[in-house]
Amino acid sequence: MSLSHLILRGLAASCLPALVATAFAVEDEVAYDHYVPSKWNTVSPGVYSAEYAPVIRVKSGSRVKVDTASLSGVNRNNPRKWYQDHGIPLDLPVVQDVIEIIEKTPQHPSGLRGALLTGPIYIEEAEPGNTLEVRVLDIRFRAPFGVNSTAPGNGHPLADMVPRPWTQKFDLDFERNVAIFKRGQIELPLAPFNGQMGVAPPADAGGFGASPPTATHGGNFDLQELVRGGTLYLPVNVKGALYFTGNGHALQGNGEITNPSLEVSLTTYLQFIVHKGRKLKMPQVETPTHYVFFGMHDSLDECMRQATLETVEFLQQREGLDFYDAYALTSTAVDFTVARALLPTQMVYSFVPKQMFKKQTEYWYKDVTPTKY
Repeated sequence: MSLSHLILRGLAASCLPALVATAFAVEDEVAYDHYVPSKWNTVSPGVYSAEYAPVIRVKSGSRVKVDTASLSGVNRNNPRKWYQDHGIPLDLPVVQDVIEIIEKTPQHPSGLRGALLTGPIYIEEAEPGNTLEVRVLDIRFRAPFGVNSTAPGNGHPLADMVPRPWTQKFDLDFERNVAIFKRGQIELPLAPFNGQMGVAPPADAGGFGASPPTATHGGNFDLQELVRGGTLYLPVNVKGALYFTGNGHALQGNGEITNPSLEVSLTTYLQFIVHKGRKLKMPQVETPTHYVFFGMHDSLDECMRQATLETVEFLQQREGLDFYDAYALTSTAVDFTVARALLPTQMVYSFVPKQMFKKQTEYWYKDVTPTKY
């Protein structure tokens, strides 16, 4: 990463308050304190790293509107032709963002890459050893299309049966809240979320490509529970946390077996809250109805063990249970799901239903939770 690029990122951050006033007005838009657009100097080329200058600095409790841009399927050698071939107008703001990003964003010096990320966002109170709570206040689409694609390799289950790269564009119908798979035959309800949500790893760890998730920084969860109303808890590794996000999805089946699923560009409204005195071994998720715990490993067996242990330890702490009672409760009441069936780093997660607890804790989200079906 060149020094000039890092300086330009800092200058872009200083201009962001002015952009708030000119941001496109959205009907019933969630209130926010700051706005981060997806421009060539506010994005990372698919790398989580402490080396990037913050694009904005905010305080704990701040609400931030964040644009993300999807490069999924786009021909990076000739993006304009790709959009024209797929009937997508070049004057769409997000298309203009993507073309500029492709033309101007330098690659990471070490060759790391992954899904395009917006950020990092610096949260002033965050210190190593803290926990960063990220609330998903709302999510809006930036364009009426999405892309599903696959290619040989890429760690997906049928990679040996895919002889060539393949891409399919989906039209999105916002009035009916569906993606058109086969017009007049198959439609899929929309449930948008960002697949990439994470923080910088420790400075001495270098950069992490935005591909597999880790317990250290979060990253590529591809977790459909992080729709509007979801909450992600992340470990803080460096001062300011340095939060990144991207890899928007219109919807997804658990497993995301084609790597990627239905990729889109989104505007996400997030709230950041720093928790002192709480240190995580593994990221965690909470929804209005469930607590969610992860296992991450190349082996699904080890994923299952990790997710089970995280769940058992949570139940022991929350309800004062011994190991055997917590293990029995996990077996009888908790569902487990394969969230990521891709290599490297597969992912299993558990659903702990809140309704089984007589003593309920207050949750911030009160509206209807978006669901696929």
